[in-house]
Amino acid sequence: MSDTLVILKREFRSYFLSPIAYVVGALFLGIGGWLFFEGLFFDTGQAAEAKMESYFGLLPLFFMVLVPALSMRLWAEERKLGTLELLMTFPVKTMHLILGKFCGALCFVAVLLALTLFYPVTLASLGNLDWGPVLGGYLATLLLAASYLALGMFISSLTQDQIIALLVTVSVLLLLILMRQVGMLIGPWWAEVFAIASPREHFSSIARGVIDLRDMLYYGAFCGFFLYLNSLVLEAKKQVG
Repeated sequence: MSDTLVILKREFRSYFLSPIAYVVGALFLGIGGWLFFEGLFFDTGQAAEAKMESYFGLLPLFFMVLVPALSMRLWAEERKLGTLELLMTFPVKTMHLILGKFCGALCFVAVLLALTLFYPVTLASLGNLDWGPVLGGYLATLLLAASYLALGMFISSLTQDQIIALLVTVSVLLLLILMRQVGMLIGPWWAEVFAIASPREHFSSIARGVIDLRDMLYYGAFCGFFLYLNSLVLEAKKQVG
């Protein structure tokens, strides 16, 4: 666990030294802030709670690019710089290394989300705000980011080109988001079956303030699966040398 914490701190600090992280953060806060306040001041027909739900509803698509932009460098950059081999020689278990990087990136996303807390505070100052869906929205967003990161890390481990890692991750996430529509091409029943595999479907439920154990288990299984695949890739590279 101590090894994981050391790597977590190293990875978290590295984001504040990377221009990509500042660009991603500025875009997230700038575009997200514009979308929120544009809806708040120009779409006056909705209630405060609906405004926040509308904002959270955009995040799965927004994060489809933002999170891969963060995850693309996690392994691809290490391979390009030749530091991955050095990391693999450290007396650290592969899964501890993966979890440290994963949690470091997720902490950075959590910092970005924390900076948006003035959105619901603003709404609460203007009227009655139901904090249940708001807190559910933040929880759902963090879980969604975790699933996107786990997938992005796995894909990043397969290449040393960050742009390829970004494009492939975005493409796979787009397919996952459209799983219900893909299923509809076969039939309504298949649409429901395919939707189970989509992170967005489980996000919507939690974002409404409904905490379902099945949704939590889905995100845990999704992250665990791709982090495990990530470990298999790194172990294979370690064996090859």
